[in-house]
Amino acid sequence: MVRAFLVLMLLLPGAAAGPSLTSRIEEGVKRGAAFLLAQYDRGEAWGGALGTGTYGNVGRPYPYNAGPTALTCYALLKAGVPREDKTLRRAYGFLRSKYRTPGVTYELAVLLLAVAERGGAKASPDFRRGAYREQRTDHRFRKPKDTPFPTSDWTWMADLAAKLVRFQARNGGWRYYPNDFHSGGRADVSSTQFALLALSTASRCGYAVPEEVFKRARGFLLKQQAADGPAVPRGIHVAGTEPGTLDRARGFPYIADSDIPPYTRISGGMTAAGVSSLLLLRDELGSDDEMERAILDGYAWLGRYFTVEVNPGYAPFLQGSYHTTWLYALERCGDLGDREVIGGRSWFVEGSELLLSRQREDGAFPDPTCMNPQATLATSFALLFLTRAHRPVSGGD
Repeated sequence: MVRAFLVLMLLLPGAAAGPSLTSRIEEGVKRGAAFLLAQYDRGEAWGGALGTGTYGNVGRPYPYNAGPTALTCYALLKAGVPREDKTLRRAYGFLRSKYRTPGVTYELAVLLLAVAERGGAKASPDFRRGAYREQRTDHRFRKPKDTPFPTSDWTWMADLAAKLVRFQARNGGWRYYPNDFHSGGRADVSSTQFALLALSTASRCGYAVPEEVFKRARGFLLKQQAADGPAVPRGIHVAGTEPGTLDRARGFPYIADSDIPPYTRISGGMTAAGVSSLLLLRDELGSDDEMERAILDGYAWLGRYFTVEVNPGYAPFLQGSYHTTWLYALERCGDLGDREVIGGRSWFVEGSELLLSRQREDGAFPDPTCMNPQATLATSFALLFLTRAHRPVSGGD
């Protein structure tokens, strides 16, 4: 199953190393999945996440009880673990019984992804390309005709989507909680990327997300992007571009208008989040000149400052750079935008080599910059990168 995501490796620059890298990725994914399965605890599943810091260094660290388990379920399914696996069945039962509709944007979003992935695990390629869009409904029990979803999973996903819609802020973005006005801004690019990833997934599965939700999110994201940036030749990120064509390297911060200065600084993770979110919105709303310019300029920033070694341009707040989260965002930028090269570099080859070089003997992918539980979250993000988890979302084969 994983090989289907990797065969394109043979067509990349440096193709001579392709088969060897492909086999090493398959082995690395297998070991990473085995590590995650071994960490499961019947009482707490994969545990609650605990931030290594707080909003603006005030208040208490923020715990999330459903997030790590939902993310791990999603990553394991993407890694090829069958939905019938006993550990996965226990984990979904744990989530359904204790955290069916959590109260935090991140958890709602990753849980929706996990439920949708399980519900559509046996779906046809037509389902993956959004064949049920014309049958979309927001009814909790009346799922689209012939959808592979069990009714219980459809209802679960619909409830999660409806709650995410209610969580949208007035400015079109999302924050950790609804009406969360006291923590540096009304909405942030990070929460927004996960909300849109989840809602666009629900839409492709046949759930009728109101178009106005996507339109408001578009407005929010366009306002978050930097107003200007250095000129960058488009050829470094768009093949076949006429010589002399330039874009402006305009990145995204966490919160553009925040009163907490580090939140306003541009980073690779937030720029990839912004670009990939705009790509999802383009799929939902259609293209327009302003959106295309924003996407091209976002790629220009990623190309100019490209590296897989760190989260580029990251301001050191919350005690870390969320390295594997950056790589996961980079994967979405590459695969949703159908780009094998960013900044003249094969992002998947370089990112895969880096991750595999750091994989531990027990199969985990370490990332000391990730929030706790570090090994669980970092390994899940690494698996999502290595399996190119969002390749089907682009609409291609």
